[in-house]
Amino acid sequence: MRTIVFSDVHGEPAVIRRVVEHSDYQPGVDRLIFAGDAIEVGRDSWGCLELLDELGAEFLVGNHEYSVWDGTPIENECLELRVHAAVSRHVDEGQWLLAACADGVLITHAGVSHAFAANLGSGIDGDVEALVAALNVGFAAAVQLGPGRSTSDVIGQDGPLWYRPSDHPRPLSETIQVAGHTPPEILAGTDPAGEWAARGVHLIDPFVRRWGQGRGYGPPVPLRYAVIEDGAVRVVEDGV
Repeated sequence: MRTIVFSDVHGEPAVIRRVVEHSDYQPGVDRLIFAGDAIEVGRDSWGCLELLDELGAEFLVGNHEYSVWDGTPIENECLELRVHAAVSRHVDEGQWLLAACADGVLITHAGVSHAFAANLGSGIDGDVEALVAALNVGFAAAVQLGPGRSTSDVIGQDGPLWYRPSDHPRPLSETIQVAGHTPPEILAGTDPAGEWAARGVHLIDPFVRRWGQGRGYGPPVPLRYAVIEDGAVRVVEDGV
């Protein structure tokens, strides 16, 4: 079974459609995982949520979804009420998780550093499924406290919603990861995707913001996603 992973479509359903078409995603045959940040920045956050739901994608929370749920939107305080309501419902009911595993590959929105994983405690070293379980249990506990109340490391600046290599440059050891988010300091490298892939982190952020600013959302629609099959990760891209 193939697992197709993509992220950071940021309010642009056309980016979702291009991934689905280009990958030849087959519902019921392939696994489809969306690794966070469906909303804000772009023009149709609601359309992204609807389309991901129609496709049956597994949804991992990104920092933008979490911030809306927490009552502190990052970009668009004027997001439609139905977007706020949908985000709150999915997070509160535990339908959106923080982490997933496919063929031993760790999937989160922003990635996990070695330092952060070490803080989760013993018993998960090298065990991706145990790490995923710990992250999802921690996230559920944080959500139960309600918006604005949790101080859990799982949802903090060092966690998989916000991981920044400038703070923790060493990614999780001996673990293959797929992540979006891609903070600016990664992009400063000469070959950022290649450099991070060599360290076990495969980046899938299609950079929708750059597309909108540079081309005014004109063609081509940016494309970047990962295919996980038999434990191997292949990143497909056709950026702008």
